[in-house]
Amino acid sequence: MAGWMQNTGRKLGLLPSDADEDYYYDEPEEKIADVTPIHSQRGRSHMMAPEPMLRIVTSRPRNFEDAKIVGSTYREQVPVIIDLSDASDADSRRLIDFAMGLTYALRGNLERITREVFLLSPPNLDVSEVTAETQRHRYDSE
Repeated sequence: MAGWMQNTGRKLGLLPSDADEDYYYDEPEEKIADVTPIHSQRGRSHMMAPEPMLRIVTSRPRNFEDAKIVGSTYREQVPVIIDLSDASDADSRRLIDFAMGLTYALRGNLERITREVFLLSPPNLDVSEVTAETQRHRYDSE
């Protein structure tokens, strides 16, 4: 018992340290490890071809318990379309709050398509709006 009390007293500076102790604390050696660089999706050049999108999932949650399906799908970097037409107003608000937090945490985007339909897009997906005006401008410049 006295051993741990003396050690604690020494560490707190209440007792003088003994140089003749049987144990020593060695400083760990610094080693530089080999590191494999990870390339961020945000740092990609616009000239590079985007990764192909293989699927989009549509979800029609009826209550907040169905948010688990939306979250697990979106974490896999799969775009999710949420149709809230079958959910109550209270559950719709909770589901949108959940979707906003999910897209913020995973650096994605949440876009309103209609009053009750939302798109959760991962950060590697570029979503753009095309109007008749932008289409005319695009064809005129080609």
